[in-house]
Amino acid sequence: MDKDAQKKFSDSLKERLSEIDKELSAIASKNPLIKGDFDVKVEDMGESEEDVAQEAGELDRRKALVAVLERERKDIADTLEKIESGNYGKHSA
Repeated sequence: MDKDAQKKFSDSLKERLSEIDKELSAIASKNPLIKGDFDVKVEDMGESEEDVAQEAGELDRRKALVAVLERERKDIADTLEKIESGNYGKHSA
C-alpha cells in the first residue's frame, strides 16, 4: 500500500473511531478501571411490569450494541497502531 493510500485508509479509520466514540457516549460511559471498556447506561422507564420489561429489553439491546462497538473500536485502534508503527500488512508470528 503506497503512502497516499495508507494516509486515506488511516484517516478513514480515525473518522470511524470518532463515530464509534460518539455512539458509545450516547449509550454507555467509559469504565475508568479497564481501558477500552464501557458500562451501559441504564434508563429508568418506570415501575410498572411493562416498564420493567421494556427496560430489560433495552438494556439487553444496549449491552449487545456496546459489545459490538467495543470490538470494532479495538480492531480499529489495533490497526491504526500497526499503521503508525509501520507494521500494517506484515505477518506477525
